[in-house]
Amino acid sequence: MKKTEYARMEEHEKNYWWHLGRLRIIKTYVTRALQEKQKVKIMNVGCGTGGTIDMLEKFGTVDNVDISEDAIKYMKQNGYTRITKVDDIKLPFKNKSYDMVVAFDVLEHIENQTGAMKEWNRILKDDGVVVITVPAYQWLWSDHDKSLYHQRRYTTGRIKQVAAEGGFKVEKKSYAIVFSLPMVVGFRYLNKITGKKVDSETSYVEVPKSVNWLFKQFLYFEAFMHNFVKFPFGTTVVTILRKK
Repeated sequence: MKKTEYARMEEHEKNYWWHLGRLRIIKTYVTRALQEKQKVKIMNVGCGTGGTIDMLEKFGTVDNVDISEDAIKYMKQNGYTRITKVDDIKLPFKNKSYDMVVAFDVLEHIENQTGAMKEWNRILKDDGVVVITVPAYQWLWSDHDKSLYHQRRYTTGRIKQVAAEGGFKVEKKSYAIVFSLPMVVGFRYLNKITGKKVDSETSYVEVPKSVNWLFKQFLYFEAFMHNFVKFPFGTTVVTILRKK
């Protein structure tokens, strides 16, 4: 990702509805996955500019890895020190040393997704758990995915298959960011018929503050509902995987 895009991401993580709403949904799944365990060790793969770290640190100690020097630079500027640069899917950590691995919108960037899953399995304790988010539906593939260097998009079924290959069983899987699916479909279709190209990797659509607040409330409510239901569609897949 371009350096300018990391700057935009770091800024939007603080106030943009998608980031704030997704963070609340992620917290719901992390809470469920840990089953009231406290002071756990968490590996945050592909930490980016650090928008999830404060939330994760409420559950224990968080180690962060990323391949980007630019991402690490923003991490350090924001006061985070537990950060390690990696060059590929290999993680410089001991076997069975973590209670949880999280990877939020990361797996779709990794060519060898099964190898990455097996590496996460290696560093997890025997009762370890993974929480991941990935973009949904290959039929939503667009220039936005190309500019972000995505390898693929997912369904809940595809995640289940990859998880099994990596030595995990699915504990809970659902689609998420539900209300935005019609908007994303319409936006992608409009760009397609007009021939408009994505000129920004993060592709934020700026909205008035009142709309930003409203969209955020929609996702906060969705995060609450994830405690009780599995959504049949959405723009994201969110999954809890348990080590076999």
